[in-house]
Amino acid sequence: MAPSPTFIGLKGQNLVYAVTLCCSFGFLLFGYDLGFMGGLTTSTAFLDVFGNPNASLLGFLVSSYEGGAMFGAIFVFLLGDRYGRKTDNVAGAIIVAIGAAIQSTTFTLGQFLVGRVVAGFGLGIMTTAIPIWLTECAMPKSRGRMVAMQLSNLIMGLIIANWLDYGMSFCKGSIQWRFPCAFQIVSCIIIEKATVSLAALRGGHSDTPEISEEFKQIRYAIAIEADEAGSWSDVFKDNGISGSSRVLIAFAANFFQQLSGVNVMSSLGPYIFQISIGMSRHDALLVSGGLQVFYFLSSLIPWFVVDRVGRRRLFMLGSAGMGTCMTLSAIFVGVGGAGLGYAAAVVLYLFQTFFTVGWQSNMWVYPSELLPLKLRLRGGALAVVSPWLWTFLVVEVTPPMITNIGYKSYIVFAVINFVTIPVVYFCFPETSRRPLEVVDLLLEDREGKRPSILRVVRDSVDERFVADSNTHLRERARLRDENEGVLDAMGNDCTFEHKDV
Repeated sequence: MAPSPTFIGLKGQNLVYAVTLCCSFGFLLFGYDLGFMGGLTTSTAFLDVFGNPNASLLGFLVSSYEGGAMFGAIFVFLLGDRYGRKTDNVAGAIIVAIGAAIQSTTFTLGQFLVGRVVAGFGLGIMTTAIPIWLTECAMPKSRGRMVAMQLSNLIMGLIIANWLDYGMSFCKGSIQWRFPCAFQIVSCIIIEKATVSLAALRGGHSDTPEISEEFKQIRYAIAIEADEAGSWSDVFKDNGISGSSRVLIAFAANFFQQLSGVNVMSSLGPYIFQISIGMSRHDALLVSGGLQVFYFLSSLIPWFVVDRVGRRRLFMLGSAGMGTCMTLSAIFVGVGGAGLGYAAAVVLYLFQTFFTVGWQSNMWVYPSELLPLKLRLRGGALAVVSPWLWTFLVVEVTPPMITNIGYKSYIVFAVINFVTIPVVYFCFPETSRRPLEVVDLLLEDREGKRPSILRVVRDSVDERFVADSNTHLRERARLRDENEGVLDAMGNDCTFEHKDV
């Protein structure tokens, strides 16, 4: 038997952990970039440089980053398949570093905006490629846990951003905001390269039954999808695999995640605690920093539940909890007073827990599980356009919302969270612990017709149907492999006959 293949001396789950670590550095950068601008929105040293912008312009300064990220995701949608996951990741990190250098050396509003857009563009590339890369490397039973571990590092980036902002608030002059801008480059430097092979990832031999069977199933799924034309326009077509429906669900899932209000706290935490709740700048920075530490601790919960409870249940649980927290925040801020202000802060802490348990880990793995192989990068990129688009909108409008309608801002997010629950229940198929090839079978045409989404959702939670699909997939893969073997043998015989003649 051939020796078990390895990569960088690792194989199996240990190699998956190594890939997860490499991917997590990209998400640490993601978290840092989301968070560090929050502290700058209340920094007089920063605001003075740009003429003390009003709430609308301040929102645009923050949200321009998300606009750049949206265009980065569109770039991957159009051209990402040409270069591969690893190249996209490294290129994205280099572009972020360039954007960080532009921001940290700026003396004009225009230059700072250019730096924000450039850095956002690089991060949009990275956050499109990384979840797909990790999803394809991880095994079905641990896929969610690997993404949950990766996203805990995103929150570590938020923690670093908030506490660095707090520490730098004691410094005088422009170093107070220039250093946090330049610190983005540190994460870019430690983005590591990684490459994998399926045999090494599974920790077995290429000729063992388990690896052989998985190769057969993947070859079968690729063959089925290869029967259709493969271009970027396929994300808008059915093509016998419910392609357009799957892209729409992935896009919608990102929409509901971002409109939950989570990035209000991630990107504008100090602003919310100071302007909306009424804390001093010092207290707002402290409470915001504490929020990210609490957020990180909450993010450890999905490590143990995300692959056990299922995507749909966690989505609905998270939305119910977030809707309740936003409702309570509206009441506490609306009534007013110092005591209720701190009660609102406590509720917003709990909001982060419901988000990370219900949506954070789920959301970054769900589109990659749902989308078929030939649409996984392009469809995933289009799905990632959704969160950046809606994050741009949320971060842009939140400062003027807080200024103009006050506590009613929380009611808007509460309503969206409650509306999300029935949408998930009726329209989101279950993908947890399902091989990616079985998800393909679940959504392919049946009796020559596309199944309704209600039927797909119902079948996705039917364990007997899923078990039958696994059996059906193995049988299809076996028959195709046998047929290819016969054709190969016939080809060899013809070759020998030709030589004899």
